[in-house]
Amino acid sequence: MPLPDLLDAVRRNASLPADQAEATPPQVYTSPEFLELELTQIFNREWICVGREDEFANPGDYRVTRISRDEVVILRDRDGTLRAMSNICRHRMMSLLEGDGNIPSKITCPYHAWTYTLDGQLIGASHMRENFDKSTCRLPQYQVEVWLGFVYVNLDPDAAPLAPRLAPLAERFTNYQVASYRALFRVNEVWDTNWKILFQNFMEPYHLFAVHTHTVEPVLPTKHAHAVTGGLGFNLYVQGRMPDVAFEYGEAMQNPNPALSEEEAMSVPLFGAFPAHMCSISAERTFWMSLMPITTDKVQVFWGVDVHPAAMPEGDAFAERVETLKESFHAINDEDKPITAAIARNAAALAAEPGRLSPKEQTIWEFQRYLAERLTGPLET
Repeated sequence: MPLPDLLDAVRRNASLPADQAEATPPQVYTSPEFLELELTQIFNREWICVGREDEFANPGDYRVTRISRDEVVILRDRDGTLRAMSNICRHRMMSLLEGDGNIPSKITCPYHAWTYTLDGQLIGASHMRENFDKSTCRLPQYQVEVWLGFVYVNLDPDAAPLAPRLAPLAERFTNYQVASYRALFRVNEVWDTNWKILFQNFMEPYHLFAVHTHTVEPVLPTKHAHAVTGGLGFNLYVQGRMPDVAFEYGEAMQNPNPALSEEEAMSVPLFGAFPAHMCSISAERTFWMSLMPITTDKVQVFWGVDVHPAAMPEGDAFAERVETLKESFHAINDEDKPITAAIARNAAALAAEPGRLSPKEQTIWEFQRYLAERLTGPLET
């Protein structure tokens, strides 16, 4: 389907009322032209989650990631400022840093040893002509915003702040004290699916009873999940939790947070911060993903678990709990991987066409409206 026709189909789909909503047109998942437009219109201009603030606690702490087509380094500089900068040397486009870690005092390009301070200023470039002025050369800087302890980066210097878009979520999550949660572990991997399929899968509870029959469903049953009206910047559903059981580990959930009401302690809200950050929150932990498309059927998935400061045991039991949590969430993801991969494959089939959505998939309808507005312009409310 030509791109203009596909955009028309996306807009028509998103314009359907909620009670007549249909699944996403399949060509949206398979079109390289559509992906290029998403990179330009969405990922070049939107807020992308890159981790938690406590992961950059010390001067020199850094992580390299890719946002859209750009390598970006997130780094705490010597003055304590959290920065996001281009990870591409200003000389001949070599990558400067890799992975994550701590760099004590300066960034040195491995190609020709051009050297930068931790705020991106070039301070060393040997064998250059006298008419080259190092003081005019600096790594491009990007916008950084911290929201509830999550670090977001935006490549667009003119992008509006993130917090106002997510203000209803921040208010709803006040008692959870999410900003106080601490990073526990991180996983960076590639899934064989389209980024939108994975976002939609994470943000709808309709599949829990079928896909996660023995993991999530006994604790967070599909029948206890309901969508909450979202906004331009987010979607949301709330999952009721069964008492005296847990899927994260063997013992029943404990509530380490006296600020939570009984209802809040027995609920797990799941939000999607458009375009590509999804998170579930409980009294004890968060589980979240941040997505970056690679191709139409491959997506970089950066995910992790963070914990309430009082939720984890001490001593040897701490390491055991970490391993148990890793196993639990890997098991859940391993149930989702073949499902999301099959949808990506089947989207190219001649018989592929969208069906009607369940009320428990209202979050998908809201996500489709977000895509349509970002790619085609405002919709009627």
